[in-house]
Amino acid sequence: MTFKFSAHYADPLFSLGHFQTSSPVPNTQVEQAFRDIDSTLSPPFSADAIRNAVTALREHAPVSGYQGDRVSDAMRAVLLKKVMLGLYAKALDLFLDEASTAQEDSEWWSEVEQSNLSAALYLLQSFPHRILKVLQVLKIDRRIPQTSTLHLPRIRSIFLSKNPWQPSVFMTTLFPHLGAGSPTSIRSHLSGAFRTDTRRSTLTYLEFLRDTLCRYMSGFTLIVTYPLRLVREECNIKRRGNERIRNERAEVLGKLLGVRPKLARWLDAPNVEEDVLADREFLLEFANAVDPTVSNRPLENGMPSLLEGLYNAIFVAQVERHSSYLNNNDLRRPSRLTLLWPRLLFLPPLTLYSLKLLYASRASLMDMAQDALGTLRNFLEDWLLQPLYGVYRTIRAGGDEAMIVRPESIAADLESLERMSLALAREKLGYDQQQLAALSQQIRLGDFTPLLKIFEEDIKSPFKSAFVGTLLRTLFIQVQKAKVDIDQALAGIDKLLKSQELTFAFVGVAPAFAVVYAIGGSLNRLLFGRRAKYGGKRRRQSVWLAVRRIERLLFFQPKSLINHDDEDRPSDVIPPLTSGLLVLSLTHLRKYALTSLPARSQLREGFLEDVRDLEDPSLGRWEKLRVLDRMWRNWANELGWHQMAGESAS
Repeated sequence: MTFKFSAHYADPLFSLGHFQTSSPVPNTQVEQAFRDIDSTLSPPFSADAIRNAVTALREHAPVSGYQGDRVSDAMRAVLLKKVMLGLYAKALDLFLDEASTAQEDSEWWSEVEQSNLSAALYLLQSFPHRILKVLQVLKIDRRIPQTSTLHLPRIRSIFLSKNPWQPSVFMTTLFPHLGAGSPTSIRSHLSGAFRTDTRRSTLTYLEFLRDTLCRYMSGFTLIVTYPLRLVREECNIKRRGNERIRNERAEVLGKLLGVRPKLARWLDAPNVEEDVLADREFLLEFANAVDPTVSNRPLENGMPSLLEGLYNAIFVAQVERHSSYLNNNDLRRPSRLTLLWPRLLFLPPLTLYSLKLLYASRASLMDMAQDALGTLRNFLEDWLLQPLYGVYRTIRAGGDEAMIVRPESIAADLESLERMSLALAREKLGYDQQQLAALSQQIRLGDFTPLLKIFEEDIKSPFKSAFVGTLLRTLFIQVQKAKVDIDQALAGIDKLLKSQELTFAFVGVAPAFAVVYAIGGSLNRLLFGRRAKYGGKRRRQSVWLAVRRIERLLFFQPKSLINHDDEDRPSDVIPPLTSGLLVLSLTHLRKYALTSLPARSQLREGFLEDVRDLEDPSLGRWEKLRVLDRMWRNWANELGWHQMAGESAS
């Protein structure tokens, strides 16, 4: 998987051009050399292969008026086309990489500029480098011969300035942007803070004292925060410098994108060297976009001369010029060592101090570790393993055991109630065997009507029945009946509990499972990272910002600082600067789709189709705005763009 822009924009031209020859067997040594080089010229094009091809074309350039072999001319034409395509692809990647790096650096400087804490941290990180530059200035100054051995006047001139409102050499060395005539807001603030109030005669003494105290406190605060203000101004200047580089490279990139249709027609031409004058417009436009000095070369000198100039401009001159400009203006982000030196400086002593504290409290730490192990063991045994074993026993036993009351106890109580009732009916009512059998069936069904009638007669004369009657026996029978009813109710509850016994078992072990799941998930995220959906909220937010930036570019097209012909373009035509800036954001969208969206999914394929539509140079401004509307309709809910827009608004 490649993220190079040329792999998606320029390499498809390789399959459209005519890069095949008719003779598979080389006839001359020149043809063999051409074929050896031709075998190495394929996407992705390497700088060595392009250099070797340019050298071979220059060394074996045809002499004027010489009628060469048809096969050799065909091989030469194929090499010219491949070299031109390779130079075009490398130019796209080069200017896109430079513009992307400038965009990332400008965003980094912008983040530092917006926060006082970040500015203070950057001042601390870059402080050794600033002090080193001051020492270099002092060292150079001491090399100048002076009449005094102490050189105090010269040193005083470095640290002090004749004009108190102008920065000294010391300040311009610490903050180089002061020497470029950059305005500093501290001057006007200081002059306003310590200016005498003209309303003194009209103010009372307390008001005058309060006003003076406030002005002096404001001036003191301004002096204390003066370095932070200078650092933020420095970050602002570097941010604008990187944005200027980004716009320049993006404009060149936009010009190269506009050359692609002409390049496709040029690759489809039968003989490129014979049609040089006919394709003069394409060649000059391509050379002028890469390096205007190359386009000044006369095309009558042949294609190898032009290709050599383009090669040097892309692989040598542009790289050196870009690196030199960044170094001279100090626009790059600080190195990793510069950003990490405070941590590297303070981390070892803090580590040693922490180890010392841990060693001094090793006894208490051992006790804590033992308590933690005991707690973990009890948790696993009492709250996880034993409930799981109970679930296993419940599943295996099938719920045969009673939970509240056993069936044998209910049957014994019911048989006792039946015997008591039948004995009373035999003695009191004189029932025979047939009547007793019928009464037994009624008792099992819960019908005690004959016995209740006896009880009703007994309570008419309770004292007499209690001593000489059957009142006590009927009462005991009713007590036994109540006990049987309670046993049967408990049996129903027992049956209900047994039907939900497995549910209760899982409910008992569920808290332990929840604790294990939470702790295990936290450890997994800590050790292996969190696998967020679609790359996580931060990446989805960057994609939302990129889509918003694309829409803003299409509505408010930025003005070019180099070419002023954009105002004469039709409203639907996208100028080179806007086209290049669009490619920067589209490259970010393509990288996100290839790395964060699910592979071989309709979401990823549809998202990439929309990105390709936005990259298509044949679509105008309004067509691309409609493509953006389609992206908002299709992907906004899935990728959470609406929620991000609401969060940013709040």
